[in-house]
Amino acid sequence: MTLLRRFLGFGSVPLLAFIAPLFLLPVVSRIAGTDGWAAIGSAQAVGTFVAMIASFGWNVNGGAIVALAGSDERRSTVYADSFWSRLAVLLVVGAIGAAVSAALAPTGYALLSAFVTVATGVAALTVTWYAVGAGTPRVVLYYEALPITLSVACALLVLLLTSNLYFYPFFTLLGWVTGLTMLHRNMYGRLLPPLQLARVRGVFRSNLAIALADGAGGSYTSAPIPIAQGTIGVGAAAGLTSADKIYRVALVAVTVLSNALQHWVLERDYSDGRLRRHAVSLSLHLALAVVGGTLLYALGPAATSIVLGAEVAADHAVFAGYAVTFAIISMTTPIIRNILVPAGANRVVLIAILGAAVVGLPMMFVGSAQGAAGVVLGLALSELVVLAVVGFAATRILLSEYRGQRR
Repeated sequence: MTLLRRFLGFGSVPLLAFIAPLFLLPVVSRIAGTDGWAAIGSAQAVGTFVAMIASFGWNVNGGAIVALAGSDERRSTVYADSFWSRLAVLLVVGAIGAAVSAALAPTGYALLSAFVTVATGVAALTVTWYAVGAGTPRVVLYYEALPITLSVACALLVLLLTSNLYFYPFFTLLGWVTGLTMLHRNMYGRLLPPLQLARVRGVFRSNLAIALADGAGGSYTSAPIPIAQGTIGVGAAAGLTSADKIYRVALVAVTVLSNALQHWVLERDYSDGRLRRHAVSLSLHLALAVVGGTLLYALGPAATSIVLGAEVAADHAVFAGYAVTFAIISMTTPIIRNILVPAGANRVVLIAILGAAVVGLPMMFVGSAQGAAGVVLGLALSELVVLAVVGFAATRILLSEYRGQRR
């Protein structure tokens, strides 16, 4: 598969899955109003945290493991073990997250918030990392993008007819379950993958460090909206929810670029030009950081007003923090996924993200005194800590490999 085909495959397919909900969000935001939109935003933030914990590190290291697997049989075994490890964590953490969301919700929105958190947390079972590692974007298309898109279309119709917000998380959950069921029937001829408890226990041990890092990352990346709701108020949380939606759609560009390049970067030995491919990957991510961050700052406020409604729009001050965060994530993503994790430097990633949480979470609370923009500034500072730590470690690894080639 050529690099261009990878861009087209891993570009168009995830984009489809992210664009489809955009048609739903304007309807949801206008039906929900300020209180309901803030409740949904906070619940989705908690659900995203749940998903990051329940993914148990597979979104970070899974693609590299699959890419380096020697056979389709080995890949299917890796996926089966990942599914059961993720599902086990999801059942526990999802219940806790639902209770937290219900407690944070404005009056009258507790049950809806809990449902939204569960529906959002199921994203932990995504197949994207597996498809990236295997170099098969059609897996994401058939078993994730299309089921989610169809479920969004159904939700849009039903919401317009009923204005019942509970159909929003219901159809979200239905899309995920349908896609996974179809995948398992195709891979294993059964509704669920085979379970080997000994291997799953081994996964819990081997993935623990990277899972802790991913969970720590979720603690600060998902925190701005709940913190704003708790310290500033529902109005600030509603505007921050809108900005966060646009920001996360923009992050699709980072995901697309990283997914398209990862298999290409890792598929050969260093002696066959991988250092050059690292340079290409980092250069492209730097360009995306500059262009994407600039566009997010310039166009974000107008996008929230037009797409989601002036009542819940965000301003340039909020998007300044998100633009910086976007730029930094664009740079750290290939460093972590293509350099540190394949080199076995999971401990460095854990230290970086724990440091980010230690710095970022207090700064979000301190920044809340300056409004929603101050909260997002704390998020940007968190990612800056990550960049400093992983950038230093990756530079040492690449220099070591370069010196090894020169000998």
